[in-house]
Amino acid sequence: MKVYRLFVKDEYLNFIRSGEKRIEVRVAYPQFRNIRPGDKIIFNDSIPAVVTEVKKYETFRQVLREEPIKKIFPDEPSFERAVKRFHNLYPKWKENRYGVIAIKFKLLGEGR
Repeated sequence: MKVYRLFVKDEYLNFIRSGEKRIEVRVAYPQFRNIRPGDKIIFNDSIPAVVTEVKKYETFRQVLREEPIKKIFPDEPSFERAVKRFHNLYPKWKENRYGVIAIKFKLLGEGR
C-alpha cells in the first residue's frame, strides 16, 4: 500500500469532507500511474481516504461522459463548464500527453 498526498482547493476539500465528492480527477502524471485500490490518499494533509477504484481515460471529456459529474464537481456545473474547469487547471497539452486518471475513493473510517 502506498500513500499519496494530494492537494485540492478548499471548496473541493469541503465537498470531500462532507462526502459529496468521491472522485478525484487528475492528469495521469507518471507519479499517479501505479495508484491502485487499497492505496491511501491524504487530502491537504488532513483528510485520509482509501482508493476504491482507478480508471484511465484519454481526455477530461471522456471522464465526464462516463463518470457522474456530481461525484467530481458536487456543485453540478454543466458539461462544458466542467470541461472548462479542468482546462483552467491543466493545459490541454498535458491532457493530450499524459491522459487522465479518475480516482474513486472513500473516507477512512466510513462504512459506505
